[in-house]
Amino acid sequence: MRPAVRCLVWELNETLWEGVVHDETGTTPRPPALRTLTKLSERGVLHAVAARGDRARTLHTLYRHGLYDMFSAVEVGWGRKSASIVRIAGTLGLGLGLDSLAFVDAEPVERAEVSRALPMVRCYAARNVDVLPLLPDFRHELRSGPVPTPPLGFARVPAF
Repeated sequence: MRPAVRCLVWELNETLWEGVVHDETGTTPRPPALRTLTKLSERGVLHAVAARGDRARTLHTLYRHGLYDMFSAVEVGWGRKSASIVRIAGTLGLGLGLDSLAFVDAEPVERAEVSRALPMVRCYAARNVDVLPLLPDFRHELRSGPVPTPPLGFARVPAF
């Protein structure tokens, strides 16, 4: 069984916002992406950025929309996204294995590159960003009471 996602790595262009920073097209944040960012943050999921483009312009855009503080790590440049994700995992430390990271991007080529280089990282299409909080991988349960009894009262059925 895979561990829950502890960090969601975002591409920004055409994923978190409309448009592309480098092309100076509109960068209006997408409401479904903002809702997912907020909801997962409330559950304790960390967020990071692995984006292509000019770092200064991208950071300026994050600050302008008041989003910079929502991200624990920011990797912006022209290299491979998989390399950025590995650096993010190292930056965050906290015992995060690559299997507890997920990546969301609008571009199928970018998701394929990450999937091929890092098969343990879960990749999601930006068009599905609004349903991410509903997926079991993102449903962190914070229990305050006793652990519920498993079905039929058996914690584990022995294999013979």
